[in-house]
Amino acid sequence: MTLAEVGMSEQLASVLFWLIILIPIGVFARQIQQVRRGTRRKFKGAILFFSYSILPVLMYGLVFLVLVGVEELTRLSVITEGFARTLLLVIGIGSAEVLLLTVIFAVAVCFLRVPGNAA
Repeated sequence: MTLAEVGMSEQLASVLFWLIILIPIGVFARQIQQVRRGTRRKFKGAILFFSYSILPVLMYGLVFLVLVGVEELTRLSVITEGFARTLLLVIGIGSAEVLLLTVIFAVAVCFLRVPGNAA
């Protein structure tokens, strides 16, 4: 890989990292709003929050596995070793964030007063 390709892959990693961090926060706000309005039940809101939040982390992991698979099949170095280590770290941080936010979401939803029958 050339120096420009390495730099571009590192920039891509940082952009994807921030997407993995910010998407669950946006989903958190949207699901809390829906539960508060009574359009979504508490349990279903928590399940949907976890599902929507873990999806970017899983996609990121899938991209990592595809890149490593291409390297193994073609013997062509698609990603550098340092970039691969960064990908694994980002997947770990993203998974930990999703699990922590899911617990926080579940606790927050328990204390919400919802209109009607959306218990």
